[in-house]
Amino acid sequence: MKTFATLPPVAMWVFAALLGLPALFDIASALSRGWFAGIFFALGPLMMALYLAWCALQRRAGRAALLESPRVALIGYICFGAFVGSFLVKIMTQGSTLRLPGL
Repeated sequence: MKTFATLPPVAMWVFAALLGLPALFDIASALSRGWFAGIFFALGPLMMALYLAWCALQRRAGRAALLESPRVALIGYICFGAFVGSFLVKIMTQGSTLRLPGL
């Protein structure tokens, strides 16, 4: 079964850093400004980053069978869906008349 875990571990770490570090910064800045919608927008990339980091750790530990299980694939799809969903909501609300506290 082909899953997200078929990437090389180095690529998983790079993608986890590229998604996770900005998400952590966005969460910290949203908390400091009291903009709670910013936390929602950053949760999807943070979930995907944590999933990729976990997969890289499992590959390093030699647990390839665990990564090929349907449950882990389902969790990957959920994290990817949260990432795409939060990105789409963020894009769609940027130009709208929806005014959220802190904007």
